[in-house]
Amino acid sequence: MTQSQLHSLRTFIEAGVTSLLRPIRAFLTKEVAGLCARALALMSMCVLLGSALMAQGTPMAFAVQAKPVTAWSYYVNSSSTSTAYTLGCNQGKSDKTYHQNSAAFLDFGGQLSNGSGTLLLNGSTISNGHIEAVAEAMAHGYWVCTGSDSTTVLRIGIGTNNSYYDVSYGGGQTWSNVVTAAENSIKISGYSSQVIMYGANDIEPSWSSASAAIAWANGFGSVGGHHYFNYGSADGCPQYSTGNGGCNNGWNQYDVYYVSWGANPAQGTPEIYYSSQARQWAMIDLYAHQTQGGMYIEGPLDEHDLNTSTFTAQGAWNALWTDLYNARISQNFPYSLEVHRE
Repeated sequence: MTQSQLHSLRTFIEAGVTSLLRPIRAFLTKEVAGLCARALALMSMCVLLGSALMAQGTPMAFAVQAKPVTAWSYYVNSSSTSTAYTLGCNQGKSDKTYHQNSAAFLDFGGQLSNGSGTLLLNGSTISNGHIEAVAEAMAHGYWVCTGSDSTTVLRIGIGTNNSYYDVSYGGGQTWSNVVTAAENSIKISGYSSQVIMYGANDIEPSWSSASAAIAWANGFGSVGGHHYFNYGSADGCPQYSTGNGGCNNGWNQYDVYYVSWGANPAQGTPEIYYSSQARQWAMIDLYAHQTQGGMYIEGPLDEHDLNTSTFTAQGAWNALWTDLYNARISQNFPYSLEVHRE
């Protein structure tokens, strides 16, 4: 088999696995989805290992998967539903124009200790009820501004982080209940045909213990039946090895894998601001294929709008895709995300 034929076979199989994983993770119960996704990941791993053996170590030429139009996510600084409506409308117009689905998150900061809301990045607080209203307004704007296009779908991640007080099993349950309330509201309003509510969490090893973040993930998964995006980092994790190496603050590669894919509701959209982060996530993904039955990444997150010294959306995409490919676990991502200020 030629290198060109081998690459075509790999691309065909991986695209099939990608298309199967997305609906499985989004619509089945978390128990069935977890089993199916892991079985498919294992099948993909076997195919890729077989391909590597056929290649017999010969370097393989490749073309990076074409990046979809990047969807904008936001650090939220207010409870303004009119602003959120506009953000959703903008995304709806883009998806209608380019005929693509998208994923984006609204980051509301860390959860308060009493479970009533969050501390926004600007230092003000916002209640859970207002968080739900902002997410619902974004969904409304998207639904209206897709106009005659009734097929594109936006996944809105209602986001928090693990830097504040309620990083716990109960905190995860609270956040899942927030997602449930927003989801129920858009079902009543009729927007759920084109919008799916997710949880989201900027999970970073430097901000909490691994045990606390894992407890949050398990609590989130215990109620509601929703998924969440982990749009966090892998601080201090190895860039060139897969032996469950140590990361910052007592974490290891397994811990990052678990909160990004191993927990049933988890889906990864990791920060890829620098080349080192792409290498870290490639090693975590390879570790997962070697020891946990596989892992799938939904797509990279960049912050170029906020810090122009970091990767552009295309740069983040190329870096992550290439490092995964070089690790012989290439994946086709459905999404590209970039974070902005509201």
